[in-house]
Amino acid sequence: MEKNENAKKFFANRRSISVKGLKGPGPELGDTFKIIQSGLRVPDHGKLEPWRAILISEKSKYKFIDIIDRRGKEIFIDPGKLEKNKRNALDIPLIIAIICSPKESSKIPEIEQILSAGALCLNVLNNFLVCGWGANWLTGWMAHDRKFGEEAFNLVETEFVAGFIYVGTYDETPPDRPRPKAEDKVTWF
Repeated sequence: MEKNENAKKFFANRRSISVKGLKGPGPELGDTFKIIQSGLRVPDHGKLEPWRAILISEKSKYKFIDIIDRRGKEIFIDPGKLEKNKRNALDIPLIIAIICSPKESSKIPEIEQILSAGALCLNVLNNFLVCGWGANWLTGWMAHDRKFGEEAFNLVETEFVAGFIYVGTYDETPPDRPRPKAEDKVTWF
């Protein structure tokens, strides 16, 4: 197998773009589907496809923001944080909700399906980054509040929000943050 120097360089220097640095325009729908299609190439034992993605685009933002506002007030989210959540939803051109949707299986444990959904979040994020878009994977109260997920995304009992991928244009790459050293995190068996 041939080494891919560009891929090596990307992963050696990969970093998300802060949501604060994202702006419009965002990717066209056709490009978005191509990037997500590439992102779907994640480990998926048993071919269960234990995930789904929901696009929150310009057309659906006001409904999404209304749910954020209403539910955030119901559960007493700090008003400053709530305004930040609504502003992010309004300012960032594309948000993708990745839903973990485990399937009943006697062979594939639920934890493997959950890990597959996490892999999908990272793979979609990385695919947007490698295509030149700014992107960031976030969770927060909107991912963890069951009632919010049910209202916004029609979650069934076994589903949950694995994360939100925020996508847009950006002007500058943020400085790198300190990273752990492999020798500090790896031991021998």
